[in-house]
Amino acid sequence: MAALLGTLLAVVLGCLGLLHLIWAAGLPFPFPNEQSLARSVVGRRGITRLPSRASVALLGVLLLCGAGAAIIMGHYAATFTVLKFLLVPVGLLLSALFLLRGLVGILPAFERAAPEQPYLSLNRRLYSPLCALIGIGFLVLTFSLPNWAWHFSRLLGS
Repeated sequence: MAALLGTLLAVVLGCLGLLHLIWAAGLPFPFPNEQSLARSVVGRRGITRLPSRASVALLGVLLLCGAGAAIIMGHYAATFTVLKFLLVPVGLLLSALFLLRGLVGILPAFERAAPEQPYLSLNRRLYSPLCALIGIGFLVLTFSLPNWAWHFSRLLGS
């Protein structure tokens, strides 16, 4: 179960990371132009361009790192003994980040800050639910790690 979930999360996050790197390179794929891309994936009022290419590339790299973490947590947790103590905190951090983004994305204040269409409808139907599912996936992966409770207690210093 953990191996399948880790693979699924890695594929989703890997695709999202590659898409962000494509956007950072200046290609608006799959949108016709940069304004359409910005209105679809950022959604701030009056937006016509993406934020800096460096910030988009950084997000892409972070998503790829999340994909790597999902693969390690799902398949190789027992193999990477040096990293074993990091897997629980990383899993909990990624779970919290994605769950928080999924929750915040549906709040009225967030929607007032990013009212552009089609971003608003895409966020309600796709972005926020996907983030919440990824967060739940990382939580399940974390709890499926061997000795996760012991690593968690070490993290808290108990």
